[in-house]
Amino acid sequence: MFAWFDATRSEEFGASLAKFFVESLPADKQMKDAKFASKIEFVLKKMETRVQAFKQSEKLNIYKTAKLANAFKWTLKDSAVDENLSARLMEWLMAHL
Repeated sequence: MFAWFDATRSEEFGASLAKFFVESLPADKQMKDAKFASKIEFVLKKMETRVQAFKQSEKLNIYKTAKLANAFKWTLKDSAVDENLSARLMEWLMAHL
């Protein structure tokens, strides 16, 4: 029963997924919108494979899903990701969990 509340791995995965996204973004803010969108699309495909692998290895319940999403969101905020982009990434994550 207590395993249901053990969300340590979910929180770690959420934070690592956000860090992966931030580290994969180009540091050059002068990049054209089309190229930036294409880079984000590429990164999201890589993230999707990570999410699918995590879902297969970890049984997610509503509590673990919420902890994962919260860790993801706060890591993005701490990394100064744009608020609109962060909201869109949260929607993407929830759709893929």
